Amino acid sequence: MKELNQDIIKCELEYTKCFSESEDNKDIIRFRDNQLKDMYYHNFTFIGKEMAESKLISTIDNEISYSILEVRDYCNILLNSSIDPSILSKFDNKPDISINGFYSFDIENFSVLKSLSNCDIRKVVNQEMVDDILYSDLQHDEFTIGKDFCTRRAYRRGKVYTSNTGVNAYVCYEGPDVIGNCDLFIYDGVAKIEDFSVIPKYQRKGYGTSILKYLIDIALNENCHTVYLVTDEDDTPKEMYKKLGFNKVGERTDLMFRL
Repeated sequence: MKELNQDIIKCELEYTKCFSESEDNKDIIRFRDNQLKDMYYHNFTFIGKEMAESKLISTIDNEISYSILEVRDYCNILLNSSIDPSILSKFDNKPDISINGFYSFDIENFSVLKSLSNCDIRKVVNQEMVDDILYSDLQHDEFTIGKDFCTRRAYRRGKVYTSNTGVNAYVCYEGPDVIGNCDLFIYDGVAKIEDFSVIPKYQRKGYGTSILKYLIDIALNENCHTVYLVTDEDDTPKEMYKKLGFNKVGERTDLMFRL
């Protein structure tokens, strides 16, 4: 896998800054969201440079110690590269490892994307629409992560959606019914699609493609040269993205240390 495009990396970091304070320590960037401290992807350390094994181990150790000082029960490390399993054996506390793929949309495929005529996709502009996102989230995640966290997450992110910070959210409706939702963030000609979800009972009926086409159209009208999303390599949605014209362009390794 070739090295991830720097424009995508910059977009990733700017997207996170919409939700989190950042601290750049030369070799790392530390992100923290004090309004939602238990949101893993608002609170993490990004290691964007290749490091020698000894330095990487030392850097991760330092971040674990820093998280303990902050009285956090986790330390989330993101690397835009793979990591040798032998390095992880050096830690007493073994992390959960996940691999996320970066998938860029082939713009030539836009014309073949189909959209449903009964979809009404609207930009989130008020609290009522944030509540609709919460409803969609609960259909997916209430059983696994709980209603309390879903609620706090939706309302925290809703503050950004209804502000002028740059991340826009969209909700798909069919009549009065909420179908799904998705984020779109544009930075310097690059568009990031994030938090894409369709309520389970509406999946595999064309709604997801309709939402993605709508957002890609916005990005193209904003003269974006790159449209991408990030997905867990173990999840099945990546196969749908491939069929729609998304091609893998890089990987990220996530290390979650439970403290």
